[in-house]
Amino acid sequence: MKIAIIGGGITGLSALHEIEKQRAESGKQVEVNLYEKGTALGGKISTLHRDGCTIERGPDSFIIRKPEMMSLVEELGLSDQLVKNHTGQAYIASNGSFHPIPAGSVMGIPTRAAPFLRSPLLTKKGKMRAVADLWLPAKKKEDTDESLGLFFRRRFGDELVDRLLEPLLSGLYAGELNELSLESTFPQFRQMGDKHRSLMLASRSMAKKRQQSAGTAQKTGLFRTVKGGLSVIVDEMEKAASEGTIHKEKQLQEIIPGEEKGYALHFADGTKTEADEVILTTPHQTAANVLPSLSVGEEMKALPGASVATVAIAFPASSLPETVKGTGFLIPKGEGDSGILKAVTLVHHKWPQLVPDGKVLLRCFVGRPGNDAIVRDPDETIVAQTLNELRKFLDIRGEPLFTDVSRWKSAMPKYTVGHQSRVAAWESALADEYPGVHIAGTFYRGVGLPDCVRQGQDVAIHVLSRK
Repeated sequence: MKIAIIGGGITGLSALHEIEKQRAESGKQVEVNLYEKGTALGGKISTLHRDGCTIERGPDSFIIRKPEMMSLVEELGLSDQLVKNHTGQAYIASNGSFHPIPAGSVMGIPTRAAPFLRSPLLTKKGKMRAVADLWLPAKKKEDTDESLGLFFRRRFGDELVDRLLEPLLSGLYAGELNELSLESTFPQFRQMGDKHRSLMLASRSMAKKRQQSAGTAQKTGLFRTVKGGLSVIVDEMEKAASEGTIHKEKQLQEIIPGEEKGYALHFADGTKTEADEVILTTPHQTAANVLPSLSVGEEMKALPGASVATVAIAFPASSLPETVKGTGFLIPKGEGDSGILKAVTLVHHKWPQLVPDGKVLLRCFVGRPGNDAIVRDPDETIVAQTLNELRKFLDIRGEPLFTDVSRWKSAMPKYTVGHQSRVAAWESALADEYPGVHIAGTFYRGVGLPDCVRQGQDVAIHVLSRK
C-alpha cells in the first residue's frame, strides 16, 4: 500500500507518525510519504525567538483536558520540557475600564450569583434577563443545528451574549456568533440544556465536576506548551519520521484517478507520484481545487475562511505600569475607536517562562468578522493601528523594543450552521467519486491542536484498515 499525505501541519504530521508507528507494530508493507508545499513544517505552528522572548505566531498552547496532544508529547520524549500556563484573572474592557469576568463563570455563563450580580459589565435589566434562564422552559428537543448566538440569546438575552459570551467564544472560533454552529463548536451546551433545562445550573454542575477531577491542575493551569515553543514538537516529529518520507516545496496541483486503481499526484514543479490512498490535510478550498471532478467541489470552494492577524509587541517593563494584573483582556464589539482589536494576551503574565526579566510582551489579536480588511494592510499599518488602540486601554510609555506581525488570510475555519452535515456530505462524495481520498484537519472536525492530532491519528488508522 502506498499512502500520500498532503500537508505538513500538525494533522499531517500526526497521520505520518501514526502510520509509521502502526507499521512498526504490525509489520505491514506500507510506503508513506508526506508532501508540504512550503519550506517549513508545522502549518499554523510557528515559533519566533527574539531578544530572549519566545513568540508564538500561531497557537500558543494546547489544553490538557483533551489527551491526544499530551500523549504525543510523551511519545516524543518531551514530557520533561512541558511548561504550564500561570493562572490569573482575565478581564473584559467596557466603557474605558477593565472588569474581571465574574468569578465562577464557565465560558462566560454565570454559575455564582454574587459575583455576577456585582459585576458592572451588565445593566440591572441585562442581569434580570440573564437569570431568567433559571426558570425558562427548555426548548423542545430537535435534531437540527442552530447558531450559538440564537441558542444563547434565547436563554440569556442580548446583553450577556454581547458583553460576555461573544468576546470569549469568538476568540476560540472565527466567525460571527450568530452564524457559528452550536453542533460543531459547543454541542455540550445543548446536551446540558436538555438534561438540566437551566444552562446556569448545568454549568455550575459541570464546574464542580471539573474541579473535583482536575485537583491541583485547576490551580496550576490547564494549558501547556514546551520550552522553546510549540515548534519544538514539530521539529521532534520531523526527526522521528523515517528518512526520505517528508518532501518540502511540493505543491500538489491535481489528483487524477488511475486507469485501474489508485491515483496519480501531479505537483507544481512538474513531478508526479502515485498512491493508493491520499490524505488531504489542507483547507477545504485547496482540497476541492486538486479534485477537479468532485461534485461538491464548487460548494467547498465557495465557503471562505476567516482572516486574522496577531501582533506581538515587546516593551521594557518600565513602559507598562501594572494597569492590568491578569493574563489578558477581551474587547467586545463597540469598544475602542476602530474596533479592530479583539483581545490582548499579557504573555509575561500568562507564560512568564517565555519572556526574560525586564521585558513585557503583548500578543494582540486583530481583525473581526466583517471588519478584517486590516489583515491585508502592510505590517507598518497594522502595527500603528494596533498601538493606537492599545494606548486607549493601557498607559503605555515610550516605543516598542520590537514588533512582529503574523497574518492568516482566509486561513481560519468558520464552523457555520450546518457545518457537520456539510463535512459528512463532502466525505460521502469523496467515498463515491474518489475512493481512497480522505480529508482531515482544522477545517473539518475540530480546531484545537489536540483535535488536529486526533484527526490525523484517526484517518491514519482508517486508511490502514482499508484493503
